[in-house]
Amino acid sequence: MITILVIDADPAVRLTARRVLERAGFIVIAAADRRSALARLASLKADLLICDIGEERNGGPTLRELGGSDPGMRMLVLSHKDLSSPAADAGASDILGKPFTESELLTAVRRSLAQPTPRSS
Repeated sequence: MITILVIDADPAVRLTARRVLERAGFIVIAAADRRSALARLASLKADLLICDIGEERNGGPTLRELGGSDPGMRMLVLSHKDLSSPAADAGASDILGKPFTESELLTAVRRSLAQPTPRSS
């Protein structure tokens, strides 16, 4: 089974993502913030991290920190604005704009999971 860790401060986004992804057959773990996510990553292995960094001026450091906890984990960024440069530089496999539809979420997740597994440097 594929495990996905969803990080978003908005409980509605976490709940929606969980429902959509679980219906599609994924195991979903949700966290409200980076600190909670890091605690979860200490005890579980996620295949994909879906992370909202839209409120940050530069999400790259957060993505590098989260990705550093498991170098083989793929990352999909949720954002209200174009953060493609910091996200790509930090190893994100894709960016999904908010708000998104169920179809857009599933398409982005499948596209991210189809990417080669990142390797540690």
